[in-house]
Amino acid sequence: MTANGNAGKPQYLSDEVFDARYFKALDRFDISLAPTMWVYDNVRAGSHLLHVGCGAGTLALLKRKGVTITGIDTSREFALTARYNGYDATFQADPALLPFPGQSFDYVVSFGLLDALAATEEESLLAEMRRVLRSDGVSLHGIECRDAATGTDHTTRFQKVFQHVAIEPRYSFCLSAESFLDPDVRESKLEPDFLEYLRGLSFKERRAFDLAMGYVCSRVSDLGVSVPSNATQCLLKASDAPLGPFHNEHRDRRGLFSFPVTGRTENGLCLDRSSQAVFDDGWFQPTLLPPVARWMGRQARIRFHSSPMNTISLDLTTQIPDLSAQPLGFEILLNGVKLCSFSFFKYGWLELIVNVPESLSGQSKGDFELELRADRTASAGLGTNGHDDRELSVAVCNIAVYQ
Repeated sequence: MTANGNAGKPQYLSDEVFDARYFKALDRFDISLAPTMWVYDNVRAGSHLLHVGCGAGTLALLKRKGVTITGIDTSREFALTARYNGYDATFQADPALLPFPGQSFDYVVSFGLLDALAATEEESLLAEMRRVLRSDGVSLHGIECRDAATGTDHTTRFQKVFQHVAIEPRYSFCLSAESFLDPDVRESKLEPDFLEYLRGLSFKERRAFDLAMGYVCSRVSDLGVSVPSNATQCLLKASDAPLGPFHNEHRDRRGLFSFPVTGRTENGLCLDRSSQAVFDDGWFQPTLLPPVARWMGRQARIRFHSSPMNTISLDLTTQIPDLSAQPLGFEILLNGVKLCSFSFFKYGWLELIVNVPESLSGQSKGDFELELRADRTASAGLGTNGHDDRELSVAVCNIAVYQ
């Protein structure tokens, strides 16, 4: 067994955001992905898209529709992360001076970028977006609403630049559990017993709540139901060409249900990316840390089929508090045989390489079960990321077996 602090090693993997191991079709209903799915259903397959303020690359899911994605962000780290997470090209640059020729893209997209801009700043940025759009291109935006006038203000500014503008309020009632518990939202005088109920939900129960909210939001859009104008976010669509339907203009979700990946590398198998690897209920949904990683509870297993192997490697981290005073114990087993045990006593990513005995590797006709065990979870409530981490112990990624 060897370990190090990942010195000099890339901290991200390509294909993660849209890989079948990290995005299941059911995830389309997660309320946090509602803006992404709105764009997904409005973008034509095989088109070229520019994501302004790309962040970590949340639109990489569009690769399942064969969309070529370019990202731009003022942060070099975000630009690199989006590139590693699947964007075809990314740039660190000022969005007010887009470094692209005119009429380069079919779509220009942003989320939260326009929220706090002054009127003149926004109009200048919109002029740049229009310049790089093709004549029939479409601009798609998610905008946070500070007050009831926000949507009207943005509509007026877009109308100065684009011939056709449509805007709809969203998320006036469909919020995630975490958003409902946000202090700014609580100022709207939500019922105390409802907030207490949300605080008592487990990690997986909050996940179910967020999926239910996302399903309601999706049905509201599909049925064309109007929502109150005092929404917490509005969606806006603009073009010089006549606009199509506001929702689902190019809806084709076949790619969400069929995206096979083998996970095969030159001399091994990456379980994170293999459609054949089965992660049991001890794992939670992937989280963009970065890199994209799966959190586990106290015990988690992965079942897979492989040729005889000699090593297993994986990257791990934890956010359990007070590690220096109480290190976190951890064990790794293969087919019930302990391969190693150790303790986390400091924070940061740990790269672990574990040798597999030849006698064990040849067992079970190639069928293996990798088991990870932690001696506790963060049962004391909120973790350092501000989320409810009560049932979480360790985040794991880059799980690979080598022949």
